[in-house]
Amino acid sequence: MNQQPKISLPEAFLLTAYIALTDVVGIVLVLFALDDFFIIDAMTFPVTQIYFRMKGVSKAGLDLTMNLAEVIPYVGALPLRTIGVIMVIWADHHPAGGGAQVTQKAAQVTSIKNPKGALVAKTSAVK
Repeated sequence: MNQQPKISLPEAFLLTAYIALTDVVGIVLVLFALDDFFIIDAMTFPVTQIYFRMKGVSKAGLDLTMNLAEVIPYVGALPLRTIGVIMVIWADHHPAGGGAQVTQKAAQVTSIKNPKGALVAKTSAVK
């Protein structure tokens, strides 16, 4: 099961450079106590989401979560967009990586198991 990544290395580099540049501009604006009035968000959110959806990347929700976290005051000063894009690229290049292992472990922990010899209550429909 050798899956080819949907995002090539040059595409990943260009996308990360673009998003990192917009994050740096946002950080500089915050340092000078200025606001971008969601202009940077409008420049990056559609670009990443449309690109990941067109490529068919399955973990595009990670980037969506980071883009939505950018709207929170003071949290938006962090480079969350860059982190989100890097997480999506990492998940695309390593499908059996850490994210898949965490998801599998969460499924194991939350599954309901009946121990051996346990009495299982059977309910009947009330007529």
